[in-house]
Amino acid sequence: MMRIIGYLFLIPGLFFVVAGTFRAVLAHTIIGTLHFLTVADTVGLIFIVISASFFGLLTIIEMFAFIVALMVTGPLVTHVIARAFINSGGKER
Repeated sequence: MMRIIGYLFLIPGLFFVVAGTFRAVLAHTIIGTLHFLTVADTVGLIFIVISASFFGLLTIIEMFAFIVALMVTGPLVTHVIARAFINSGGKER
């Protein structure tokens, strides 16, 4: 039963990561690309971490620590990249 619940979290997580990456490749601006990657990777990786706990690979404490780290570092890194792009006067592709 736990493996079935693990797969129910793993499949959407993989979908978010793959679909977000493909959509980011098709984005027309750097800001759009960063948006798709941040949302898809943060949500997708959270689903994958939850599924890892159902498979018995992580304890509850480790799962919550990973989720908090993902929720903080993903958007923070994206913000830093976007701010550096804006401050450098970068051109859109």
